[in-house]
Amino acid sequence: MEENKLKICSFYVSDWHLTAMLLPYIEEAEERKEHLNTILEKNISYNMKEILNRINISERKKEDIIKVGWENKNLIKYGEIKKYMEKVTKEEGKITIIIEGKKDKIEYINKNIDKWLKKSEKKLKKREIKIINCYEVTEFNQDLNEILDKHDKILNTSGIHEIEEMYTGYNKKRA
Repeated sequence: MEENKLKICSFYVSDWHLTAMLLPYIEEAEERKEHLNTILEKNISYNMKEILNRINISERKKEDIIKVGWENKNLIKYGEIKKYMEKVTKEEGKITIIIEGKKDKIEYINKNIDKWLKKSEKKLKKREIKIINCYEVTEFNQDLNEILDKHDKILNTSGIHEIEEMYTGYNKKRA
């Protein structure tokens, strides 16, 4: 499963920044044939609706983006994650899960998703799964390298990039 799983990290300074940073990626998800899903600590529905009302995209696309679900989903325990993952993997195609929260919560959710993916490896076959972990930058300081080491790429407003492109001098620790 590891070769079909991509972990992406992202950092934001406010709910508005999070929403604005995710929007370009979300807008193009349909073209990449991705099924978007969220596990959010915060409810950013209001922010998403407000930004969508101010940009020039089709009403259908706005509705599709709102349908993703930008409200708080307090899923942490393995049983909750298992049920959630079984639901989101029912549809065929690529799956993207956007996770937002505090560092410890994101790590716990990822641990439970990884556990479920390992148990479901045969059922998922070669399904492509992206996990985008969104960290609020005011929450941590010295943990940046530790967070980067656990991810394959980084997302910002201009898209997904290699971590080394965004943080010159960073060298990923290899396991």
